[in-house]
Amino acid sequence: MKQYKLNIVILFVLVQIALANDNDFFQPRFHKEIPRKNEKELKIKISGGAGVFYILPGDKDKIAIIDGYSDKESGKNLVDINYFVEDGIGYLELEMTHLKSGKKSGDEKWYIKLCDDLPTSLDIELGATKADIDLGGLNLKNVKLSTGVSSTNLKFTKPNKTIMRRFEIEAGLAKFDGEKLGNARFRSLNFSGGMGTFDLDLSGELIDDADVNLSIGFGNLDVYLPKDVGAIIVSPSALFTSKKFDNFYKKGDKYISFNFNEVQKKINIFIESGLGNIKVRWID
Repeated sequence: MKQYKLNIVILFVLVQIALANDNDFFQPRFHKEIPRKNEKELKIKISGGAGVFYILPGDKDKIAIIDGYSDKESGKNLVDINYFVEDGIGYLELEMTHLKSGKKSGDEKWYIKLCDDLPTSLDIELGATKADIDLGGLNLKNVKLSTGVSSTNLKFTKPNKTIMRRFEIEAGLAKFDGEKLGNARFRSLNFSGGMGTFDLDLSGELIDDADVNLSIGFGNLDVYLPKDVGAIIVSPSALFTSKKFDNFYKKGDKYISFNFNEVQKKINIFIESGLGNIKVRWID
């Protein structure tokens, strides 16, 4: 019993030391709030070569709130910010800079909150990063997300406030998870993956007759469709690609979901792959 209690005490002490070290390591290094003025629309570009990124909905009174955390040894600027308003459009550019050469990607953490009210075109370019991005409830007209060697989770926890005209995702050497992407309410989704594992959940408030274009070079692609949506898939033959489309039948060069004539909403899907595994499944 004494040995057991001693082990518990030692474990507790080690955990506290680890937490203390982490708190020492990740210190608040940057804080910036950009207040809203008379903007009618926003165009935002976020660039980061390395680090951990959390991009979230903010509120209607701030264009953006940016918080940066890093090791406390560096005195260098962490971010370059350029913001101006012209003809009622607010232009915001955020470029996250490296602290020191040789640092690991996890040595910088960013929390970026964006205005949830103004119509926005959003361009995100990330390199060797980890990213957790929630764009639910924003007012997004266009979105482009590009990642390099990365692990990215993109979700829309709430429906987009407007119809999204253009939705583009480019994932390089990546692990990519898309959750409730139907809540983006896009007219067209273009996804390209270089090499990796790609999961795309299209549940949410999909609009009728949306187009989904998917392309991967090498890897696994899993697509999840809501059961209240019908789909037609066009997927050219690929010698080195395994395909499994659950509850679809083939007619000519198309795959048609069994529920196609029974549901109101329908989408069009085009899938191509160089080498990999493709699965289309259904979720509630």
